[in-house]
Amino acid sequence: MDEQCYGNIRWKSVVKLSVWTLLVGFGLNLVWENAQAFLYDGYGDFVEHFWICFVAAVIDGLVVLLLYLLLTLIYQDLYWPRRNRKTRYAVAALIAGVLAVGFELWALKTGAWEYTPRMPVVPELGIGLSPLVQLMLLPVLTYHITLATVKAER
Repeated sequence: MDEQCYGNIRWKSVVKLSVWTLLVGFGLNLVWENAQAFLYDGYGDFVEHFWICFVAAVIDGLVVLLLYLLLTLIYQDLYWPRRNRKTRYAVAALIAGVLAVGFELWALKTGAWEYTPRMPVVPELGIGLSPLVQLMLLPVLTYHITLATVKAER
């Protein structure tokens, strides 16, 4: 039996790419979150903060996945990063950067976390450079790794 489709999108492929995107996004963000943890107030050591970083990486992975699915709907192409790659990756990074700025401003305002003096701060925005770069770089890297791993099903 033929797989159900919506336009040129096959649901089996959507699920497969979504799972891969979530897993790769989670893995990359888990490494990043643990590597930058010392830049936040209250950091004790790796063991003490691993689960905090784990939860943050799950949220980050979900953001990466939701951004991918949003751009899939906009481009109406499940394999959108394979076409016009530089422009589409730049769009993804820009959207992710806006999300990062908003999220960091909210977290700092509500006291969800604070930076140590070691955190490089973006002067005009007052947010940490590390989380900004994280959310701009890791989605693009996630999509690249995922699509290099998963063959297109057409």
